[in-house]
Amino acid sequence: MKKYAFLTISAGMLLLLIPGIKGSAQTDTTTVPPDKAKPGGEKFMLAGEFFTSWQNTKTFPYYSTAQGHTPSSIANNFGANSQYPTGLMLMPLVKLSDRLFLDVQIGVVAPIGPGSAAAVSFNEGIIYYHVGNALNIFTGYFQPRSGLYEGILDDFTNRYGSVPVGMVAAATGTQAGVGIQGGIQLGVSKLNYQLYASNGPTLTIDSTGAANGQVSYGNFISPNMNKAVGGEIGFLPFPNSSLEVGVSGQYMPGAGALGTAQQNISVSNIAAYINYYHVFDPLMIRVQGQYEMDQIQKYNLYTNSADTSILPGSGFNNTTNGWFLGMTFRLSGASSNFLSNLELGIRESQLTLPQDANCLWGQKPLNQTSIALTYWFTWKAPLSIGYDIYNQQGTPRMTAVTIRGMWFF
Repeated sequence: MKKYAFLTISAGMLLLLIPGIKGSAQTDTTTVPPDKAKPGGEKFMLAGEFFTSWQNTKTFPYYSTAQGHTPSSIANNFGANSQYPTGLMLMPLVKLSDRLFLDVQIGVVAPIGPGSAAAVSFNEGIIYYHVGNALNIFTGYFQPRSGLYEGILDDFTNRYGSVPVGMVAAATGTQAGVGIQGGIQLGVSKLNYQLYASNGPTLTIDSTGAANGQVSYGNFISPNMNKAVGGEIGFLPFPNSSLEVGVSGQYMPGAGALGTAQQNISVSNIAAYINYYHVFDPLMIRVQGQYEMDQIQKYNLYTNSADTSILPGSGFNNTTNGWFLGMTFRLSGASSNFLSNLELGIRESQLTLPQDANCLWGQKPLNQTSIALTYWFTWKAPLSIGYDIYNQQGTPRMTAVTIRGMWFF
């Protein structure tokens, strides 16, 4: 499993400041004022997010990786009925000129146990150059688009208080690189795209073998001379952009350290998604789903050929996949302003790690049921209360309550 950081970029900020970034079924039903994207508009916007959670079971290996914590840190610091740290993320977007934009994200997470300190992280830093609606050039430390959840529209798309557990280990992570993205009008339809090259992931090889075959992201320097290439294409066939279907992928030809026997082990990632909403006055229903697969080339992961006792004797089928499917319901046409701003969401998700006996970190599939109630103070200020149930064969059931809010101005 890759090391995963909980990355958030405000869709609204980018849509307001940078024309043509992405207009799709992923945005909220409220239309962004068109004059906001014109040259000479806002020079600075600040988005933010906060979250805090409570859980009722100590033994749980993955949930808090969504907030940037490792499984071991949770097992060591949290008991039954514990509160997760409160997190705060700040995401300034600066308009340097009519064509040049700077996007940054900084995260702060409270201490996770006695004697620990608050964690401050630099999650993202991107420079955009706006050529036109069909082309924006970007470079820096960025989260590639990978279906619905990852990338530019992740948190305004995610109505829930938690990460879909199926995306925790199967999705790509933050990378340093360069790319292009934009939107193209095709008659009444639209096409969104992103293409990029980056440092990609790094394969984990250690002396114990406990984590061998996992990959980590966030590399400012490539582990070897190889580069990952990837992209996404989203198609919106209807004039009102109520439906979007898309595919994305990434390929790294060699993720091992330069000069090692594992330097040419490849890593592939693919994803497919659907996002659809329809208004049955006064009820608006939204359906969202995504499947993602991460595959690492099968290889004998001995680190020392003279000592075969420390690692399994053969390679293993190193494939991780995940999915989620959710629906939200909102009485957008209700006469009551309070009711029209409420949105109820229900989501199912699953994460499946390698099941091969030679994989020392493989586990049984993990299932997640999520229920969330969101109140939209404005289209750019949602507040969600989420309830999650996690089930995994052989481990206690875990439930968690999360409060999560976003804003930008």
